[in-house]
Formats: sequence, structure tokens, C-alpha cells
Amino acid sequence: MSENTVTRFKFFLAHEDEPQENWLREMAQQGLHLVDVNPLCFWTFRRGEPADIVYRVNYSPETRESGFHQLMQDAGWTLAATTVGWQYWRIPAVNGKAPQIFTDEASRARKFKQLLGMLVGSATPMLVWLLIVDKRTVLDQLSLPFLAPLALVLVLYVLLVPYTIVRLLLKIRQSRSPLPG
Repeated sequence: MSENTVTRFKFFLAHEDEPQENWLREMAQQGLHLVDVNPLCFWTFRRGEPADIVYRVNYSPETRESGFHQLMQDAGWTLAATTVGWQYWRIPAVNGKAPQIFTDEASRARKFKQLLGMLVGSATPMLVWLLIVDKRTVLDQLSLPFLAPLALVLVLYVLLVPYTIVRLLLKIRQSRSPLPG
């Protein structure tokens, strides 16, 4: 890591797009501008001049060739970082105003539906494994130092995934409401 970059750990759940956007804007106002994020929640920033930069988070399995990237660039947005389907777009605020990337309810709902599909799809193998595995055999074959962190991860997973699914369903329902003016 160079003197011009700073790495921070910050964890967000899948439905927490607005808190991510607010945090990234605050970081930019402090002179830290996003250059990379990885799936383990480590965010890398480049030091620079403080600026009021608006960030928008999008989840989409679509590729750059889908036309969405070009549409965003044509509208003045810059792709700051990507990780496992997540896209972090930025644009300078104009008179403190924060533009949206989704201007209609259907697009907003589609974003959350795609995210919900990914979450359910990635949780399904774990659920199937938990249901069919012979737990006694697994416990007999593994050591306690290995089982303790594994149990913690599984408990967190079992608690956080259903919670996040419910929160995404609520966001999909809310996206049927008109956008704030």
C-alpha cells in the first residue's frame, strides 16, 4: 500500500445500499476517494482533495457490454470500483444535490430483485448441505479449534441471510412507491 492510498474495513449487508452510498460520500468529503473494494469488505481509497462526490451502488450480473455502462458514462457517471456483481458509480454533486441512477420504480425494483435472486441462489447450497449432512460424522472428524469458528460463521449466516432477504423484499415493495422528489 502506498502513502496515497488508505484501506478501511467496513461491513454492509446486501440491502444497505443507502448507508454504503452515504459512507462513501462522507469519505470523499474527507478527501478519500474510492478506487477498489473486495468481497471481504476492505475498501481502498486514494487520498485527494475533499470533494462532494455522490456514490451510487448497483448490483447487476450484467457485463460491461450490456449497454448499461455506456448509458451511465454518457450521463456523466464514472465507475469507481466493482466486486462480485457490485458496481460503485460516482459523480460530483451539483449544489449539494445527489442524482439517482434509477429514475423509475421498475428499474429500482429490478436492482433489488436481481440481488434477491443472487442471495437466495447462493444460500441454497448451504441450506441443502445443512439439511442433508450427517452432523455426527462431521463433528467426530473435525477438531474443536476448527469447529468453533465454523459454528460462528454458520450461525451468523443462518441469521443474516433470512434477515437480508426480508429487508430486500421490503425494498422491492417500497420501490413500487413513487421516488422521493
